[in-house]
Amino acid sequence: MDELIEEFRKKIRRKAVVLDIGGFRPPEDPLISWFGKVSFCEPGEKWPMQDGEPMHALAQINLTDFPFKPEGLEDIEFITVFIGPKELPIDTPSGNNWEIRAYKKVSNLVPLNQEDSESYIKPFPMKSRVVEEDYPCWEDVPVECPEEIDDEYYDLFDNINGFKFGGWPTLIQAEIFWAPWNKHDANPEYVFQIDTTEKGNWMWGDNGVGYFGKGTAKGKENEWALAWQCY
Repeated sequence: MDELIEEFRKKIRRKAVVLDIGGFRPPEDPLISWFGKVSFCEPGEKWPMQDGEPMHALAQINLTDFPFKPEGLEDIEFITVFIGPKELPIDTPSGNNWEIRAYKKVSNLVPLNQEDSESYIKPFPMKSRVVEEDYPCWEDVPVECPEEIDDEYYDLFDNINGFKFGGWPTLIQAEIFWAPWNKHDANPEYVFQIDTTEKGNWMWGDNGVGYFGKGTAKGKENEWALAWQCY
């Protein structure tokens, strides 16, 4: 039985990078990863707006500090995420009630002029750490699970929650649908997730998780998609 479990484990496990929020003194380097704060952009960019109001800063992530680059992010060094000030987006493209900006070179970034969005999100610095083994939720298992262990799946294979790059998404309701009827023309694949956090005073609906996917369709590799699930 142990050999069967280990063989199946090798087929489905993935490495992930988890960003721990707070719990340490902020370093002097403003380019570190932050929750609830965005300080940089490319020249000419401005703070994103929604219906004339500034969006909230959800996070800035410096991938050059990561122990390894998760799949799909090999050519990206810095990511910033903003969220609409009044309601959570549902099946809208980046720029409509949420926005993600992905940068290939940290060296190209300049300070972003700040806007007061009256955000309730609490800013904290973040540190990255590697999770060597992250396992899919049942709906995402990519191969058939042996009958001998399927009743024990969640006892044997842990899915890591939190602010996570790579690995497997932490599902709440079902597999991720990136658009109505899963018909997103960029054919996104999961890249990272931002979980509900009490410390950061951020919640997706009822203790949910927000998933960010990057396009895989030809010509749409730089398009991003957002989906979220809650209880």
